[in-house]
Amino acid sequence: MVSATPSADGTTGTVATDSSVYYHSGYWNDLTAVQRYMNRRASGDPAVSWSEHLATSTGRTFAKALVLNCGNGWVERGLVAAGLVKEAVGVDYAEDLLVSAREEAAKAGLPLRYAQLDTNTAAWPEDGFDLVINHAAGHHVAYLDKVFRSIAELLPEDGLFVSFDYLGAHRNQYPTAQWEAAFTANEALPAHLRNDLLYPHLPTMLVSDPTEAIHAELILPTLRRYFEIDHYRALGGGVAYPVLTFNKAIFARSETEPEVAAAIEQVLAADAAYTDADPEANTLFGYVIARPRKQAFADAAQLAAWTAAEQERERRAAADGGRYYPDTMMAVLYERLDVAARELAGARRDLDSIADRLATDEHTAAAQATRARAAEEAAAAAPTTPLQWLRANPTLRAIARRVPGTRSAVAAGRRWRDRRTASRRP
Repeated sequence: MVSATPSADGTTGTVATDSSVYYHSGYWNDLTAVQRYMNRRASGDPAVSWSEHLATSTGRTFAKALVLNCGNGWVERGLVAAGLVKEAVGVDYAEDLLVSAREEAAKAGLPLRYAQLDTNTAAWPEDGFDLVINHAAGHHVAYLDKVFRSIAELLPEDGLFVSFDYLGAHRNQYPTAQWEAAFTANEALPAHLRNDLLYPHLPTMLVSDPTEAIHAELILPTLRRYFEIDHYRALGGGVAYPVLTFNKAIFARSETEPEVAAAIEQVLAADAAYTDADPEANTLFGYVIARPRKQAFADAAQLAAWTAAEQERERRAAADGGRYYPDTMMAVLYERLDVAARELAGARRDLDSIADRLATDEHTAAAQATRARAAEEAAAAAPTTPLQWLRANPTLRAIARRVPGTRSAVAAGRRWRDRRTASRRP
């Protein structure tokens, strides 16, 4: 389900009210090999995660962190348990996920608090943060300019904004070159380990989760308005994400099997080559450590222009069913294929129905003809005289033998038959 929530300035942000669309298994980073691949790209070491890199590269322990769209709270629990953060506040729109986050924090005895709110409003429940974490949250935010500006205002000059997020195509509408690269890598796999590549269907996305990758391509450009980037690493995914995510053939087996492990490494090598050709344009995911750039707030006219542009963009999209950007060529082709496939499926159902009906009609007609022939034969063979009736029924014959005068009656019947036959002769 979808909801639009009003903010203090009267604008509304689109949010998904059904949290069941999150936390599915089968994504590429459920694979250990992919985790090590992303670690290496983020930190330079396959064994060092982004959070461990943050700890060692900054040498800091943060007093208080704000975690955007925290979901079930696993990110902040890990940060506090590792000693990187002393306390944290998580915010999310989905109350059921927050219930789980609170329960898990209480079980672990961790100093974590939670608030239910729409991140688009940028109405943070507390202040005093020196760290803000965007872990796979920003690509669900409609009002990126408002939210990133608010975070830059919220943080002190030495505070950090850390983003580990999807930065790829809006609404996962991948460009042709990327889809071709993924297709080529998929075709290079043994046939039984290939994925069934399906281009993301925009009409379905608008219903199932209209926040997914809503303005993903704007994350880095908008972040640069208000922050100085100290560390950026392209984490890849342009090739490997579509090939490995929900790949039933690979997830049905152990990734330690030599054939499966070789296939995964082959895909990751293709992903690395594609990503490194243009690390910012070709990656789907990115890791950023940034500091607020306070001088950005000096240009009031520019700030007003960015606000006006964002509000107008959201207004137009709301009037257009949630569509923001022109359809890609791949989206148009797949939409036409989808329509054609649906029409073909409908035609097949109609043909099957007609065939079933014809078969039933033919069966009925054949049965009727058989019954008619049987009736004619029965009629032809049916007794037409008392003698024939008697002969046709063994029981009656047996009874007739015991009834006095029957034999004379039978003889009389024969004489009646003979006379009738003779009268018909020419």
